[in-house]
This record gives sequence, C-alpha cells and structure tokens, in this order.
Amino acid sequence: MRLNINLEFKEKLSLSIHYNNVLQAVILNWIGDENYQKFIHDCGFKFEKRKYKLFTFSKIYGKFKINRERKTIDFFDNAHFTISSLENKFLNYLALNVIQKDNFRFGSNIVEVDSIESVHSKISEREEVYTKSPIVVYSTFKNYVGNKTYYYNPLEREFSELIRKNLIHKYEAYYGKLPLEDDFSISPINKERLKQRVVMYKGYVIKGWDGEFLIQGSKELMDIAYNAGIGSKNSQGFGCIEIKK
Repeated sequence: MRLNINLEFKEKLSLSIHYNNVLQAVILNWIGDENYQKFIHDCGFKFEKRKYKLFTFSKIYGKFKINRERKTIDFFDNAHFTISSLENKFLNYLALNVIQKDNFRFGSNIVEVDSIESVHSKISEREEVYTKSPIVVYSTFKNYVGNKTYYYNPLEREFSELIRKNLIHKYEAYYGKLPLEDDFSISPINKERLKQRVVMYKGYVIKGWDGEFLIQGSKELMDIAYNAGIGSKNSQGFGCIEIKK
C-alpha cells in the first residue's frame, strides 16, 4: 500500500539539495502514536542483527529551481511525493495524523497537505518498473584502514543477487518465516538511461541508481519489493519503485 501526498505552500518550499533526512523526519513525525513511532524509529522489524523499517519514499516532484551557490532546491506552487509501506498500520497512522492538522513544519517551511491518495496496486510476477528514488546496493568490507563500503551498479551480477537476499531477509523479519518461493531478479531495461545518484545523508555519501528495470520473481518477494522498497536504506528514501503503465 502507498500514499500519494500533494503539498501546497505559500511562495516556495526551500530545502537542502540533499533533503532525504528532512523528509524522513517529517514522515516519522506524522505517525502520531508515540509508542508506534518509537517502535519504527528505534526497533523496526528484526532479522538476526538487522533491523528493517519496511517503508520507503520517493523523491519530491514538482516545479523547482536549484541554487548551486546556496546548495538548495526550491519548489514552487505545489509538490508531491509517495510513501510506501508493507504495513498498512504505518500508513493509516500517517494519514490520520495529517488529516487532523491544517499545516505542519517541513524543515524550516510551513506547508499544507492539499490531498492524500491511498493506492492499492497489485503487482504480478513480472513487471517493468521505474525508480521514484534511487536503488542502493552495497557491501561493507574490512581493510587495513577499517570498514570500506562498495556500491554496486545494475550491470554487476551481485546487484540482482544482493537485492534478492535483502528481500528474503525483509520477508523473514516481517512474517517470521521464509517465503515459500524465493525467486527474484532485476535487470535494467535500457542500460544507456541508467543514472547514478550521489546523495549526502547526515554527512554520509550514499550512491544509488535511477532507471527503468524488469523485475520478476515470486509473489511474496515481488510484494516486498513494491511495498517496502528495493535494495538497502529504504527508510532513508531509497528504492521506491513504480509500475510502468
């Protein structure tokens, strides 16, 4: 399930170019219920040593202008973005809390929610999709300096396999068991149109990829991919996908 959020604001919505942490904070504050908010923020759904929040969100879309000098992005008139989650309870809390408020703080801005659209899309076992926020796939290694992070690109074999394993772990974290079938693969539809994105998140560099992809696999893992996000760092605003119409 997902929510499409349409925003309105006076003059403009001014944010840092790298605004993922701001949007993430807005979403978590929208939860409203203190206990559930604490659960999502601090604990999430656990598999072994890993914790998954099982939600993701898109980039903000709308008419905008980037100021390279100030390192800001200004949206004009209105803007919209998508929040997606495997857990309907999470989205219900968001929608209820937003409906009850006239406006809210978005970074240093005051904005209004013009409308909220709840979307229930069925995903088949083979879909062409496009990214609404970059897909991040990485491994961490130890070397003589310490930990080193390597980010994979969609043309590397590990990209698809690591995504598959990640989806299985998310399934186990949420349902407490292995999926009946664990097939999943992802491949770029047009290699020439792949775009790498470099995002700063709280001082850390994160590298991801935008593009159009063919995904196919078991119903269980396809549902996880669509609702909870593909790849890593979903709750930081990565791996949100949409089905091509």
